[in-house]
Amino acid sequence: MHIRFLSCRLLALLLLPLALLSCQRDPMEGGFNFSFSFSFEGEPLRYDSIVYTIASGNQIRVSNIQYFISDVALVDNAGNRHRFQDSANQIHYIDSDIPATLRWETGEAFETGVYQYIEFTYGLDSLTNRNYIFRNPPESDMFWPEALGGGYHYMKLNGYWRNAGDTVADSWETFGFHAGIGQTWQGETAVAFHQNYRRLTDTVRIFLTEGETRELTLNMEVAEWFRNPHVWDFNEFGGTVMQNQDAQQVIKDNATGVFSVR
Repeated sequence: MHIRFLSCRLLALLLLPLALLSCQRDPMEGGFNFSFSFSFEGEPLRYDSIVYTIASGNQIRVSNIQYFISDVALVDNAGNRHRFQDSANQIHYIDSDIPATLRWETGEAFETGVYQYIEFTYGLDSLTNRNYIFRNPPESDMFWPEALGGGYHYMKLNGYWRNAGDTVADSWETFGFHAGIGQTWQGETAVAFHQNYRRLTDTVRIFLTEGETRELTLNMEVAEWFRNPHVWDFNEFGGTVMQNQDAQQVIKDNATGVFSVR
């Protein structure tokens, strides 16, 4: 009897871990998708036909906008960053002329719970931004000339500008408010390059519940590119700024208040 009791007790101890494992549930998971929007002073951005006045007093008409976001992360209460695992989700391209890019179904799951904020990179960081990572348009059309640092534009915001009060029909001048790697020049030679991407944080709290896919919208408030913390004046910077690091620094600084998640 004593031997039989020990055998049964030993068997129970051996089976206990298996029983515990069989009772454990898989982690509860939820997900989220992105939509992308554009606004000016809180109203949906309208293209070409609408004249907007920016902080400097310049008037602009916006034709189209293209940009990248990358390395999205949810940050939990302990400060841990939860990133996408699928390499296809490391970079997303947004184009105001291509409706399909304004919706990003990520298809990834995160543990349920409360995330205190979301982080992402506006543009592409120095490790990611390499020549030929995109082989096909429209992303490949964002290339940044190798002589200017290579890789890809962070953003193209294209349109027309003129001074306030100028009502002459042909007074509009084109502009390319383009952001990417900057340069320090000696004569006609770039002797140093500057990374102008920006890591951004939105303090929106995100609640993920089991089996639910949250729908988030990342909005670009276009007016902010031109006013905070630096007022942008096209009379100072002109219509092309890809070779002007002072202008690129203003764009980088002003990116802080441009994006919001809701």
